Amino acid sequence: MVLCVFQGCLLGPDYQTPDSPVPRNWDTMTIAGETNGLSVSVGAGPEVSWWQLFQNEELNNLIEQALEKNHDLRQAGFRVLEARALAYGAGAGLFPNVSGEGAYTRVRRSETIVVAPTGGSAQGFAPPGSSFDLWNAGLDLRWELDLWGRIRRSQEAFSAEAFASDMNRRGIALALISDVGQGYFRLRELDEQLEIATKNLALQQDSLAIIQVRADAGLISDLDVKRAEILVSETAAQVPELRRLRVVQQHQLEWLTGAQLNTLAIGAKPLRAVMVQPIIPIGLPADLLQRRPDILEVEENLKAANARIGEARAYFFPTVSLTGTGGFQSSEFDQWFNWASRNLSIGPSVSLPIFEGYTNTARLEVAESRYQQLLEQYRHTILNAFREVADVLAALQTRQEQLGHQQQRVQSSQDARELADIRYRQGLVTYLDVLDAQRTVLSAELQLVQTQRARLTDMVTLFKAIGGGWEQEELLAQRRED
Repeated sequence: MVLCVFQGCLLGPDYQTPDSPVPRNWDTMTIAGETNGLSVSVGAGPEVSWWQLFQNEELNNLIEQALEKNHDLRQAGFRVLEARALAYGAGAGLFPNVSGEGAYTRVRRSETIVVAPTGGSAQGFAPPGSSFDLWNAGLDLRWELDLWGRIRRSQEAFSAEAFASDMNRRGIALALISDVGQGYFRLRELDEQLEIATKNLALQQDSLAIIQVRADAGLISDLDVKRAEILVSETAAQVPELRRLRVVQQHQLEWLTGAQLNTLAIGAKPLRAVMVQPIIPIGLPADLLQRRPDILEVEENLKAANARIGEARAYFFPTVSLTGTGGFQSSEFDQWFNWASRNLSIGPSVSLPIFEGYTNTARLEVAESRYQQLLEQYRHTILNAFREVADVLAALQTRQEQLGHQQQRVQSSQDARELADIRYRQGLVTYLDVLDAQRTVLSAELQLVQTQRARLTDMVTLFKAIGGGWEQEELLAQRRED
């Protein structure tokens, strides 16, 4: 009975997970609608080092450096510490508050007063006009009995907000890893595009030299020379632009990893040299979305808002506290700590809100409105998560088809260039056909590299969309079972 009195009850609704707006036919999310393929269960820990599946030590080092030194992530870490400290301090009201004090006062009583001043019990026995010393030492006690759960609901809210802050940090880390991965593959794409442009420029310059010799011999007109010069100039203009884009991309990687500008030693390397396709499950269970930090963050904020409703309701009820003071008081220093100088007062106090304007009602309405806002945000976040995963799965499936067509285009354009060059030497076509074939080859090779990079970045986006990676051993074990 005593325990029930001291613990009291908890006002407000207990949190219940809302119904998730998950499509009924999405037991698994698949590429191209397949449902009988490999699926992956949710592992115990979502913080899987999924980027290591790309088998690129250079990328691993960049990501590890970013996780250690990125300033946004470090700032988020300190916000987590702040939120945890607030949650820890929120429960302090459940315990008695005891403070000590000591004071010395020199008192002179008015000569024209014959009653004790308010609050001056020790002066009531001193004659008017007298002076004396007053020595005080004691303890003050205040303990609010959380009968309605206001303090406990507040602690519940702060704890949920602390967890939400940690999920926010994890979300920043996940986005950071994705940005570094995408930036790294973009850098390698630029390296290969620069290599392609330089190679084609060299071939075009060789062709220009041959054409110039034939023009000097009077075998062809100067128009062919000018057309060749235009093509060389077009290709040559792409080279410095690609170099500029690479420098900018390296600066972004340095910023993401917390490094000083121009301090990362990232040598040129074509995209084809770093292309590793991780194993991607054909089917992804919808439960994987529960690992997304943004969903977990908004749900924890929803828990906090739910607890704030109970906290707001508790303000409508009386506040019951135990208060007391005790210690020693004397007008003589040598009698200060004698047992006869002790004093003590203790007893309960009750504070009942009678009229506070619209304060308590407004506080409750604000708490309920914030809960409804977060509930809509929670549902919106889940729907957005499904959309993102569906989009990237569709992109991965179509990229593969696109790559097949573009590889065929590159091969056909290279063959067409050789045939155009042969026919031009035989005088069967004009040099305009040769120029067109060379432009087509350059465009096809650049677009192929762009699509290859896009597929890699789509894989990075998939890892981000499902809130992390999956255990490779778990993936292989399930594949063996199937």
